[in-house]
Amino acid sequence: MKRSKIILASTFLVGLMAFSGCASTAETMQQKGYGPAYSKGYEDGCESGKKAGGGMFNDFRKNVNRYDNDYKYREGWEDGYRQCKGEEKALMHSIENSQRVEMEREAIEGNRKY
Repeated sequence: MKRSKIILASTFLVGLMAFSGCASTAETMQQKGYGPAYSKGYEDGCESGKKAGGGMFNDFRKNVNRYDNDYKYREGWEDGYRQCKGEEKALMHSIENSQRVEMEREAIEGNRKY
């Protein structure tokens, strides 16, 4: 029981840290030398990818007009979507594995008591 509370608290803290950044993804990317269209596309694609990967606090975002007419925005969106979807799926898989292991451990311990 204590371990499951630790896992839950850890998951909450990871989520909280993800939301606590001061600069947006697009601003950070522009500071690293990426153009504004690519950076905004990456930010929108990343948010959408996290949603597709199972993120509960993310939204699908795509400026369809810009996606259709701005190659750099489209390229950034596709890159961000792919990258962040994979990361979110891996995070969700890790959380599910941790929960499964904890439940199995608790079941084994419960059987030992009787």
